[in-house]
Amino acid sequence: MTTESPDVERQWAAEKRDFVGDRRDDLAEERDLAGDVRDMTADARERALDQRERELDAREARLGVARHAEAGAHRVDAVATRAQARQTRERSGAERVVAAGARDEATQRRVQAAPSTGLASAFAAIAENLYAADSYDQVLQRIAEAAVGTVAGCAMASVTLSEGGGYRTASTTHVAASAVDQAQYDAQEGPSLDAVATPFVYAKSFPDTRWPTLASRPVDLGTQSVASYNLAADSDGGAGSGGSLNTYGLEPDAFSDEARQIGLLLAAHASMAAGAVRERDALQDVAEQLHQAVLTRDVIGQAKGILMERLKLTPDGAFEVLRRASSVLNQKLHTVALDLAQTGDLPTRRRL
Repeated sequence: MTTESPDVERQWAAEKRDFVGDRRDDLAEERDLAGDVRDMTADARERALDQRERELDAREARLGVARHAEAGAHRVDAVATRAQARQTRERSGAERVVAAGARDEATQRRVQAAPSTGLASAFAAIAENLYAADSYDQVLQRIAEAAVGTVAGCAMASVTLSEGGGYRTASTTHVAASAVDQAQYDAQEGPSLDAVATPFVYAKSFPDTRWPTLASRPVDLGTQSVASYNLAADSDGGAGSGGSLNTYGLEPDAFSDEARQIGLLLAAHASMAAGAVRERDALQDVAEQLHQAVLTRDVIGQAKGILMERLKLTPDGAFEVLRRASSVLNQKLHTVALDLAQTGDLPTRRRL
C-alpha cells in the first residue's frame, strides 16, 4: 500500500476545500437568482393589482357611485398586505446582499491563504525588489535579505562568490553568517563551497562527515544547520566562477522540505535577477565607453583642424604630428589633442 507524502495530502485537502467552497458559492448564486425571480414576479403582481385598483376607481368615478364600505376595507387590507410583503422581500434582498458579500470575502480569504497564491505574491514582491536594484552588489544584498524573509527556518543568510580561485562573501544579513562563511573558506570545505558547483547542499547538523576539517565550527559560531543553493555563474565568468546562496538555521534540521523547495525557487529567480542587473551594468559601461570614444574623436578632429590650418598639412599629416607629440611627451593622444584644442599650442620637448 502506497502512502502519499504530506505535501500531496495537503495539496489534496486544499483542493477539496476549494471544491466544496466553489460548490457552496454556486448554490448560493442559484438561491439568489431564484429570489430575484420571485421578487420580479411579486413586483409584476403588485403592478397588476395597482392597475386594477386604478381601473376600479376610474369606473366608480364615471358611475358617480361609491363602492360600499366592505369593499373599501378589503382594498385597504390588500394594500397593507402588499406593503408588508414588499418590506419582507426588501429585507430578504438586503440579507442576500450581505450574505453574498460574506461569501466573496470568504472566497478571497481562501485564495489568499492558498500556499501557491501566497508564494506567488511573495515572489512578485521579490522580483520587483530585485530588479529595482541599482547595482550588482545591491541585488546580491537583496537576495540575502529575501531569503531571510521567505525561507522558513532561515535566521540569517549570505551570498558567497567564487572569484580567482578563492571565495568571498558578497552580501550578508548578519556578522555571524559572515563568520560561518569564513570558517568554510579557511577549511576549504563546507556546504556553501559545495553549492557553488551543486544545485543544492543541505547540512542538517554539525559536525558532518562530508566536511571533517570544518567539523563543528559552525555550531561554535551559532549555526546549527545550513541549506546552500547554487547561484548561476555570470555569462562572462570563467572556469570556477559562480556563487551560492546560504541560509543558516539556529537549530538542527531547521529547514522543512517545503522550505528547501522555496529556497531552490528563490535561488533560481535570484540568479536570473542578478544576471540581468549585471548585464544592465555592462551595457551602461559600454554606453559610457562609446560616449567617451565619440568625445575623443571630436577632440582629435578639432586638433587636426588646427594643425591643418596653421601648418597647411593634410589630415594624415596633422594626425602624424599628434601621434609624434604623444610619443615624445609620453601622453595619450587624446590628452595631447585636448591640450591643443583648448590652448591652441602644441607642447613639445623638442622639435617634431
